[in-house]
Amino acid sequence: MSHESFSSYVKVSFLLIANNPSCTNFAGLSVGEMVTTPKFTLLEVMSAIELMEPKMDVGVGASHLKTLDDAIADGLYGDDMPMQLAVMDATLAMVVAWLEGSSLGTTVWTNVMLANVAKITHPLFHPFAAGINLLVRNIYSLVNNVGNLEELPEDFNPQNLFNNQTWMHRRDIIIMMREQMHALERQGASWSKETGSRRAVEICTACSARLEFVTLMLDIMSYLMPPEIENPHFDHKIYVGGHEPISEKDYEDLEKLRLEDAEEQREEPKEDTVEDTSPGKKEHKKNGKKQKRKKNKKHAKQAKKESPKTSPTKPEEEKPNSSSANPAESEDVDDEEEYMEDEDDCSSCDDPAQFTPNFQFAAVLSDRLIQISHLIKNTVILGRRGPDNEDGDYKWLMPFDSKACVRMIPACFPRSVKYPTRMEAAVWWTECAQRIYDLSRLPPKSTKDINMLFFFAQQFTVKSCVFTRSLLQVIMFPTDAHLMGGNTTCAEPIEDSLKNNFMPQVLDKDSPVHDDPLARQLYLNFLNQMSKLAVNVYSSFGCNLSRQRDRLEMALEELAHIQFYAGQVEKRTDEVMIAAKMIDSSGKEQNSSFHSIASFVFHNLVGIIHYYFELGFRMDLFVPYEFPYIFWFLGEIDAKWMMTTMERSQEIQLNYWKGSSLSTTLNQRRQKEKQAREADLKRRFVVHQFNVLNQYAISLICEGIVKLSVILIRKGIVRVPDGGDEAERLRFERRFEPLQNLGPPLNVNYEQFKAKTRIDELYQVEMNDLIDAAAENFNQAKANLEQLDNTVEQNRTNFELLQITKSNMVACRLLKMMNLEGRKVEWTYPEQLPMYPYLSIK
Repeated sequence: MSHESFSSYVKVSFLLIANNPSCTNFAGLSVGEMVTTPKFTLLEVMSAIELMEPKMDVGVGASHLKTLDDAIADGLYGDDMPMQLAVMDATLAMVVAWLEGSSLGTTVWTNVMLANVAKITHPLFHPFAAGINLLVRNIYSLVNNVGNLEELPEDFNPQNLFNNQTWMHRRDIIIMMREQMHALERQGASWSKETGSRRAVEICTACSARLEFVTLMLDIMSYLMPPEIENPHFDHKIYVGGHEPISEKDYEDLEKLRLEDAEEQREEPKEDTVEDTSPGKKEHKKNGKKQKRKKNKKHAKQAKKESPKTSPTKPEEEKPNSSSANPAESEDVDDEEEYMEDEDDCSSCDDPAQFTPNFQFAAVLSDRLIQISHLIKNTVILGRRGPDNEDGDYKWLMPFDSKACVRMIPACFPRSVKYPTRMEAAVWWTECAQRIYDLSRLPPKSTKDINMLFFFAQQFTVKSCVFTRSLLQVIMFPTDAHLMGGNTTCAEPIEDSLKNNFMPQVLDKDSPVHDDPLARQLYLNFLNQMSKLAVNVYSSFGCNLSRQRDRLEMALEELAHIQFYAGQVEKRTDEVMIAAKMIDSSGKEQNSSFHSIASFVFHNLVGIIHYYFELGFRMDLFVPYEFPYIFWFLGEIDAKWMMTTMERSQEIQLNYWKGSSLSTTLNQRRQKEKQAREADLKRRFVVHQFNVLNQYAISLICEGIVKLSVILIRKGIVRVPDGGDEAERLRFERRFEPLQNLGPPLNVNYEQFKAKTRIDELYQVEMNDLIDAAAENFNQAKANLEQLDNTVEQNRTNFELLQITKSNMVACRLLKMMNLEGRKVEWTYPEQLPMYPYLSIK
């Protein structure tokens, strides 16, 4: 290859043949084949291929990288409001591309303004670029602190730009943006008055909306995130003269403090080089040190007193001065006590207050954020159009260059970057604003019991991005295992759920088990293990679906191990009950809450297994020829055992109520309490009965899908890979491998599947009879679902299940009556319930 042009090549095949006589067949190589010798290995071949390949070599096409001066020369600062609006929208689109998995070097930092914020003099672009930079920094800090992105070192790596950045304070950035918003408002009104056109007002309002969007995002994050994550200046200590380190964010009049220190140094007389050891001089030096400590303490307290409250944290309480006032004490003791007191006071000043998310303020701002995001979506069309109406990688805009930050592109195998269009990004931000609004309203309501806590997290994370998933984690556990920074840990919702649904004897104050020390200790051991698992499982919801599924496999094993702790409590409960002669050794089932804790653990184990398979369907991991054993397990094992634990819960609650003194009391003073407990019990029974019928309908739907799957296989619509029964066994064992350590009834084998489903008979029965049997399953499921109240918003899942049953009933009729030749028959997976597909025939 010549030096003059990278596009010109020289044929060197004859040289290779001449230098390597063994390469006699070189001329006969096909495209894609390579020549290797002992001194030219495959690694060297790959290195040679990488050179000058645009996708592999970042230096290709980077002979001149665009700078801010180049962008300005191209007209970046021109009086072109549609172009400025397009630049702002393109920058927001690049943030979306970053949050969707691409690196900063190939997305956000392709805008040269973001790496040169301090040099920008444009009144609109300077505050906007500063705000975007801080927003990206805060999102990165959030995700990095939560630690839920295992690809962080590669794709999410900020590299040197963050390390060398001098961050402006959030309040200063917001003030700049709000001032520019007011300027845009005045400018739009002035232009409209001069031209009589509304377009000037619309464009100015659109630009102002982008600035307000960034300010709202920064403010909301400050209310929902601890300051050590959100504030780059948090706890930044500076040293002023001989004083103690002072927090830069808390003391702003630094120059005054420096002048005072310099003046004090000028007034102090110079000491002799020879030390005076007389008692009077020693006393003078000791008093001088004491006065200096007092002065330093005064400055520290002054800094603390004048500190602006920039984060929604509780103010710290100052400790009263507790130094001894007794003049009879020796000076040495007094000096030592005062020194220790100063140490304690300084340490107390540095203790951060417990952070608690401010949901009230965040909800107000989030509501406004939704309005602004819709305004942005509606005004994207006001920006300058791209060539051929295509946005592409936005190189047609002045500040964008795909190689602008080529040095910060991760050193990894190249990945294709999908840049969303400005409209796609606006829609994405609208959905993100709605998720942030949900986060500011729903988490406090979701901590009543463990079921609500996990249900909200499951539903929220299905469609969330890495930003909002991380935000959920830091909202729930801002600093430690305490929920939302309060005094509640995961143990309390676990105990509430256990008490309300399974009522073990150890939680019944009227039971002798409640006062048994060993039983209480065993219960606390169980609760600690359950709480640790709950935190681990909840943290998995901050990951993407693939990582969630991986972590749930470990959680299944841990939950199975917790059954041991539950069994210890149950065993001690039986011993105490037998010793108290409340039950006899031959009839442990007489205990109204027999195996209640074990049932609670098993109920949650089945629930996690269900979510594990749901993630598999959302990730499209299962293929139609696997449906017979997948849906057999979901219907025969998962749904029916979930139904059994719910019925057991209802039985325990009823037995406990009948055995309580409140249920039979005639005391008029307790009638109000009795009525309230009865109403609460009836409400819970209604919910339990609803869930039982729901699970029964699901088991029928799964049974029908198993038969439909067999029908499609027999008709040749779904083809099973070659390999016979042994290959099917291997596939079966691979799918249920995570359950192999759980034991019966959850650990199933291939023989059990064949015996329960009689799958071999299904392949032999008359086709129309099999279709009728599948239709009957769906019809029974439909009848059960219609008994439920599907008009309530919370029951919309049952309404969707009802539509699935109806669609599959129609498919059964078409399979029986229609010739399928030339028609497209496939499973369709509803967006809300991809776990229960329906058959579509087109």
